[in-house]
Amino acid sequence: MVTKIQDSSVNSDSMALSLHSLRFKNPDASALVILHGLLGSSRNWTMIGKALRNHFDVHALDLRNHGRSPHSEVMRWEAMVKDLKAYLDRNDIGKTILMGHSFGGKVAMRFACEYPRIVEKLIIVDIAAKAYPPYYDDEFRAMKRIVVGELFSRKEAEQLLEPFVPEWAMRQFLLTNLVCDETTDTFKWQVNLECLHTSLPYIRQNSLRETDRFDGPTLLVRGGKSNFINDEDVQEMVHWFSHLREVILSKAGHNVHIEDREGFLERLTGWL
Repeated sequence: MVTKIQDSSVNSDSMALSLHSLRFKNPDASALVILHGLLGSSRNWTMIGKALRNHFDVHALDLRNHGRSPHSEVMRWEAMVKDLKAYLDRNDIGKTILMGHSFGGKVAMRFACEYPRIVEKLIIVDIAAKAYPPYYDDEFRAMKRIVVGELFSRKEAEQLLEPFVPEWAMRQFLLTNLVCDETTDTFKWQVNLECLHTSLPYIRQNSLRETDRFDGPTLLVRGGKSNFINDEDVQEMVHWFSHLREVILSKAGHNVHIEDREGFLERLTGWL
């Protein structure tokens, strides 16, 4: 059974936002919370959530400015940690296994360091604790070129993206953020596109401070074909995560949970 959770508390920049989630219910099992990557959403983790619900009570969240979660002009690690803590409190989750992919992995790492008593185990999926060079800027600019309110179809949107985003898989990923507004019957970007774009220089930085530490069990899952992590990064991460274990899935790139779902689930469940 998949349950959609949307809290209705008032939102402001000084308060935690009420994050939307997909829950793959198993209330008698340990909680497993999943955080998606930049421009992703909880829907990207539907197949993983379904596969894991026999053993865990799975909560796949939409981070602020993504999916069906509220928008805000604030994209700071402190704010995103506060959002996650509020979600756990509202759903009476006192302990959780926390998994984050890419940008969501940065949030997960920061949260685990700030709330080590809440995080039983931490899973970091293909992201390192470091600053990254600019990325996704071209994709954001391509998305912003489209006057979505004048679109007739998703196919038209793909055709408009193609000259600027030649990779088919990336276009399909970006278009997961294009939805039809039920009120106006027109297309819109579900993400807070402008805020995320202007926040790129901040969110590409390391989410961790020098003094941060998490000494609980930590699994780092790398895609063998990904360029997001190298061996030196792994050695550096032991500074923050004293019990770090690394797994490399040779057949996968950055989106390891999609490109090698079977291998990902096998290694993940074996470690858990």
